[in-house]
Amino acid sequence: MDLNTIAIFSQVVDSGSFTQAAENLELTKSTVSRKVAELEQHLGVRLITRSTRSLVLTQEGETFYQSCSQMLEIMSQAELEVSANQDLIRGRLNVVMPVELGHQVLGPTINAFLKAYPNVTIHLELTNRDVDVIGEGIDLYAQVGEVEDSSLVSRPLTASQRVLVASPAYLEQYGMVNSPADLVPPHHQIKVHNTAVKLPQWHFIQSGDLVSLDLPYRFRVNTITASLSACLDGLGVAVLPEFICRTHLAEGHLVQLLPDWEMPLVPVSLVYPQRKLMPKRLRALIDFLLARFER
Repeated sequence: MDLNTIAIFSQVVDSGSFTQAAENLELTKSTVSRKVAELEQHLGVRLITRSTRSLVLTQEGETFYQSCSQMLEIMSQAELEVSANQDLIRGRLNVVMPVELGHQVLGPTINAFLKAYPNVTIHLELTNRDVDVIGEGIDLYAQVGEVEDSSLVSRPLTASQRVLVASPAYLEQYGMVNSPADLVPPHHQIKVHNTAVKLPQWHFIQSGDLVSLDLPYRFRVNTITASLSACLDGLGVAVLPEFICRTHLAEGHLVQLLPDWEMPLVPVSLVYPQRKLMPKRLRALIDFLLARFER
């Protein structure tokens, strides 16, 4: 296969149109269209479904595009390794992380990285959905909770301390919680359920004793921010990251329950695909994040 044709195909996908790809490559639209058609003929499958307004990758096209992107990335990095510009860190990174982690924790560090490396572009997605790191071509994913996919590389970044909290109004209505044994109906939790955050059950530890609970819920939400808001409104007890409710605890809007009992820390990890040749920009971002949190 002609590597130039593969590069043209990848540019069409990245640009979202034949016209834009032609402009980026300084080629005619007819040349770009012809090269993609020749590639499809060579492979014997249709890669792109065309319409007057948009183009959509077929299943075969998506698979081929992911492989092409990795191959072109390896070639680009190999060139940088031996070129005079090997110290220049540049290019695009696709980064994904849960919503609250991005807003409350990692966002400022990402901003600082972009200021330090002006030739790097980052596509950042904040989401609480399931993420396929390899299938979606994600360079770096920030995982809250245990990493279950053994095909990915995982670097511990930090750990989140969690606390059990409720509003004064809730406790006035349902009674104070002085021990885990008090966490029974009519007490109820505000349950956080999303696929991006792998939270364990409620475990409380004191002097080596472990107590596990699964309190019934009346309200289930998919973000920690929504859980905090509902807790402030007295809709239940909640387990929240300590940093996100610290101010509310200090101002008396929330009360920490069972302060003499510890809850296991929740790990936060940097996850990325295994690569024989990691892009320097990805290595720089990982090192930057790790250094910030070590300080």
